[in-house]
Amino acid sequence: MTENKIKRLMQKYLDGTITEKEESVLEEFDKNLLHRNMDGVFKDPSDKRRIEQRLSKAINKPKNRGTSFGWIRVAASVAILLGFGYLAFTKFDQEPVQEAVLEVVRTTDWGQKLELTLSDGTLVRLNSGSSLKFPDRFEGNTREVELEGEAFFDVARNPDKPFVIKSDEVRTTVLGTSFNVNTYSHNQHIAVTVATGKVEVASRDDKIFLGPNEQGVFNRNTKAISKEQTDISAYLNWKEGILSFEDAALTEVTASLERWYGVTFMFENDSLGDCHLTATYTNETLGEVLESIVYTKKGLRYDFLGDKKIRINGTCTD
Repeated sequence: MTENKIKRLMQKYLDGTITEKEESVLEEFDKNLLHRNMDGVFKDPSDKRRIEQRLSKAINKPKNRGTSFGWIRVAASVAILLGFGYLAFTKFDQEPVQEAVLEVVRTTDWGQKLELTLSDGTLVRLNSGSSLKFPDRFEGNTREVELEGEAFFDVARNPDKPFVIKSDEVRTTVLGTSFNVNTYSHNQHIAVTVATGKVEVASRDDKIFLGPNEQGVFNRNTKAISKEQTDISAYLNWKEGILSFEDAALTEVTASLERWYGVTFMFENDSLGDCHLTATYTNETLGEVLESIVYTKKGLRYDFLGDKKIRINGTCTD
């Protein structure tokens, strides 16, 4: 017997419109189901009495069909209802049955980015090599997610339910605003940069508040949080496909390129990592970026080693 058919028969029983033939079909099914589910339906005698009292109140229409169902009908019907989550649609319980909140995890590999909308309408742009853990719906007094890597959040405003991002030892709390969180594990710092609104950034020992064009930085070593004015665009360029470097060491440049293009860099000698670069690249291919770097730094060369590995050779002339 299908779930829909059982639901129809149960509703007809509650409405008093079930036929004798339909009642016989339901009774036979009830008996079999109850026999299979007795242990799961009634944990103890008090549980049985509680359900019996509830059903006695709910089923108050006189029936002309006799009492062949008796307690077996009532108890087995509970087994059916518990088995199919039908309580939300009947008179047995006025409170709807809530489904369990599911945990969702979305990740991006190196070279990938992802846009998603959470159940409250919050928009998230997930950068490469990042992971966001969140519930399929928000319940309780807060909206909490967990971030590893980097993401931009445009949080749907809800003054009664703060939005909280957990990232390692830092909690970022907002009501409705837009901001960037960089919490890559290989970085010494966790940086929260605010575009609009007001943000609270807190660790176990410290707490600050940030406004537009302000950045809070948590030092993983000292556990301190600092605050400074900043150019927000420099931290949001990645959303628009822009890579921007201002007097950045080549180790920092190649780390960004690894996340951006999903490759791995090696240096022929460590001193090459100290070479500095100022440049901006907008939606360019990896080959175009590498050619631009070696054109700017005349002594540098690069070789593709296979398996997405690239070696930087030559000399640096800053």
